[in-house]
Amino acid sequence: MRITKVIDDLLDSLRKERESLEHILLSGKISHGTYNLLNEKIEKAMSAASDLRKALEDEEEFWKRTLHDGARLFETILIEFRHRLLLGDMNEDEYKRSAEILSDGISSIKKQIEWNGEEREETIIMTSQQIRERYANKLADVKGGDETSNEAVKTTSTTGESREGEIHCMNPWKPECRNTDIEVSIYYNGRMIPICRKCWSEIANKDIEWSSI
Repeated sequence: MRITKVIDDLLDSLRKERESLEHILLSGKISHGTYNLLNEKIEKAMSAASDLRKALEDEEEFWKRTLHDGARLFETILIEFRHRLLLGDMNEDEYKRSAEILSDGISSIKKQIEWNGEEREETIIMTSQQIRERYANKLADVKGGDETSNEAVKTTSTTGESREGEIHCMNPWKPECRNTDIEVSIYYNGRMIPICRKCWSEIANKDIEWSSI
């Protein structure tokens, strides 16, 4: 990760600084009292940097485990849907739509697992343009035929897509909002949630624990 690389560079710099300080002490250019004072500051900085690095490594490992669990869950659901298709409990169109969404999710999760910290191919918060591009093909499928329209109505509560194919706000802190002027999409409780301009402005000004999102 890029942050751990910065911390490693800092630790390396502090070690060199400590070595230089020892040489200065041995040369008699500073007193032991001055050396102890400066060395204590260096030690504290190194300890803080090491603790931060360990915390980042632990957090990275936690999220990797979480992502792996999510990918396995999606794969299990995909297999279950395949079984339902073979048993005749799910029609072909419904299976294809579900498989496409699940496959996108699995692919996205695997990209995040493989991400090396240099750059993200997908962001957690997406702009309205990115949201519309992401769902464009799915909305086109939803618009065709009465049966497909009924499916779109069924998914309104979970995807944020309205009867007309418009994506509406699904602010979890303001569930009654149905505005369609989507500003961003946030990752909340394991899925992407579209948020309108007004709600996003309110959320941004609130003291919300994003670690729970």
